[in-house]
Amino acid sequence: VAPREPSTRPSPLPDPVRMVVISYVRAAVSATASAIWALSLRRWGLLSLGSSLLYLWNISTLSSRRRNSDNSPCPEHGPLLRIMYGLFSTWLAERVLGHLLHTRPDEPQAEQIGGTLPSVMGPRELRIKVVPILGAAFGGNYAYLIWDEDDPDRRAIVVDPADPYPVLRAAEEERLNVEVLLTTHWHFDHSGGNATFAREVPGLRVVASDRERGRVPALTERLADEQTIAVGRLLVTAHSVPGHTLGSAVFQISSSAAPAAPHAAFTGDTLFCGGCGRLFEGSSLQLHASLRRLRTRLAPNCQVFSGHEYADMLLTMAVRSDPSNLAALRKLRQVRDLRLRKQPSVPSTMAEECSFNPWMKATPLDLARLCGCEM
Repeated sequence: VAPREPSTRPSPLPDPVRMVVISYVRAAVSATASAIWALSLRRWGLLSLGSSLLYLWNISTLSSRRRNSDNSPCPEHGPLLRIMYGLFSTWLAERVLGHLLHTRPDEPQAEQIGGTLPSVMGPRELRIKVVPILGAAFGGNYAYLIWDEDDPDRRAIVVDPADPYPVLRAAEEERLNVEVLLTTHWHFDHSGGNATFAREVPGLRVVASDRERGRVPALTERLADEQTIAVGRLLVTAHSVPGHTLGSAVFQISSSAAPAAPHAAFTGDTLFCGGCGRLFEGSSLQLHASLRRLRTRLAPNCQVFSGHEYADMLLTMAVRSDPSNLAALRKLRQVRDLRLRKQPSVPSTMAEECSFNPWMKATPLDLARLCGCEM
C-alpha cells in the first residue's frame, strides 16, 4: 500500500490570524483553569450543591401545567418538593432508605400503627395473606402473598414487598415458592424490596407496568394495559391507571379453578378504602379516567386490596365533608371494629367504593378540587 501523501488543503485561516486565535484559546483555557483552582472550598461546595439541585430538579417527574401536554389540572408543587421528589427517585435514596427502614434477616419486624397482625383470607383457589410491613414509616404499608392451596408446587405471587425479609418469612411459613413479584408503582415504599427479593429468590419474575421506565428495581417484565400472565391456575391482568404516578398499575387476580369467585384487585396507592393516593405525576383528568376504567372493568364484588392502612383516616374525612354519606359512616364503624382487633381493614369491594368513596363518585371538576389541583 502506497504511503498517504500529506494533505495539501490550505488552512481556512492565514497563519498570522491562526496563531492569534490559538493564543486567545490557550489564554482562555488557562484563565478558566486558574479560576477553577482558585475557588475556595466553600465556593466548590456551593457549586456542587447548585449542580446537584439543578440535576434533581430536572429528573423530578412531578406534574405541572407546563409539563402536561394537555394543560390539564394538576396540584401545585413547590420547588422544594420537586427537588425532594427527584432525590426520592435516585439510587442513593433507595440505598439510604433501605438501610434505615428495612428489617434485617435476623431481627423482628417493626410493629405497624395499631399493631396490625398478618391475616390469611379468601377461598382455597385464591388464598391471600396480608403482611404488614415498614412499621409506621409510611402510615402502614401492606404487602400481599397470593397462591392456590391446591397447587402441588405451592407457586405464589407477591405484591409490593417493600420490606423483603418479613415477606420472605411469611412465604416460608406458608411453604410457598414465590415465582412472580408485582410492583404497583416505583415509589420506595412499594418497590424498595425488589432487589433483595430478587437476590433471595433466583429466577424471580419482577413485573410492572410498561409505562415504567427504569425506576422499578430488578424489573424483568413490563405488562401493557389489560395484558395477562398466568401462575398455575392464577391469572393476573394489569390495568394501567396513571395518576398517582404515570406508571401506576392495578393488578387483578382471578383463579381459573373458581371463575365465579370474586376477583382480587391490588391497587397500590391508586385506590384506597374511602380515598385515592395523592397526585404526584399525573393530572386530575388522568386520575378520573383511571378510576372510570376501574369502575368499568372490575366487577362490583371485586375485592380491593390497597397498599396502605388509611381507611379510618379517609372514611373519617369523607363523613366530615359530607355527613349525609351514610355508607361511609357504616364502613367507618366496621373498620374501627377491625382495627380494635388489630385486623387489617382490607379488603373493601368495588361496590362499596362506588357507594361511599368521594373520589370514585366525583365529576372531573369535583375530582380536581379534591386533589388540590390548579384550576
